[in-house]
Amino acid sequence: MRHENYDCAEGCPVEAALEIIGGKWKGVVLYHLSEGTMRFNELQRTVGGVTQRVLTKQLREMEADGLVHRKVYPV
Repeated sequence: MRHENYDCAEGCPVEAALEIIGGKWKGVVLYHLSEGTMRFNELQRTVGGVTQRVLTKQLREMEADGLVHRKVYPV
């Protein structure tokens, strides 16, 4: 779900922000990522209780909304 065309009346930036970061896991993920860069498995362990599928979906949505940046490191 993309939100780049969010049209709201005066005073709605908070509503727009909540629409983007709403959901069960996004706030928790952002909190843990605010402490620094994490690999996917480290983030999943830290968050706890989230499935790989759901975490992947949430991270992709946050990346599409410009909240997180994904960098692939060579192994």
